[in-house]
This record gives sequence, structure tokens and C-alpha cells, in this order.
Amino acid sequence: MSNDAISRLNQYLNKIGKAASLSWQECNYGPPHDSKWTCVCKIDGEPRGEGTSTHKHTAKNIAAEQALHYLIDGRGQGV
Repeated sequence: MSNDAISRLNQYLNKIGKAASLSWQECNYGPPHDSKWTCVCKIDGEPRGEGTSTHKHTAKNIAAEQALHYLIDGRGQGV
């Protein structure tokens, strides 16, 4: 099983009974030969992480990592 931040975020939210609170906003922009992805990770509709990359999965992974830090290390304790 993959150990990327997206998987870890899903596992964490499942563990605390908040899996349904996760949503994503994804945007692709720029010319086809040099496009970028921006992904925003939302929990309970609130942005908790944002990532930008030339690859969608990488942008989403960055956002998930930020959301995990918010939930585990930051103000999100006891979500």
C-alpha cells in the first residue's frame, strides 16, 4: 500500500470518523505544453492545504501533507 500523504490523510480521517468531511478543489491552468495543477484540500468545507505542481497527484499530495500537519500538529486537534 502506498504511504503517500493522500493515503495517510484518508486513513487518519477514517480513524477519527471524518472521512466524509474531505473534499478537493482541483484546477489545471497554463498552456498544454507547460500546464500546472493546483489542488486545495478541504475538510468540512474549509481549506486546510494547497499544492501546485506540473503533476496533479503531486499537487494533491502536497495539499494532503499540509492538511495532515493542520490536523495532527496544529489547530485541528480534536477535529
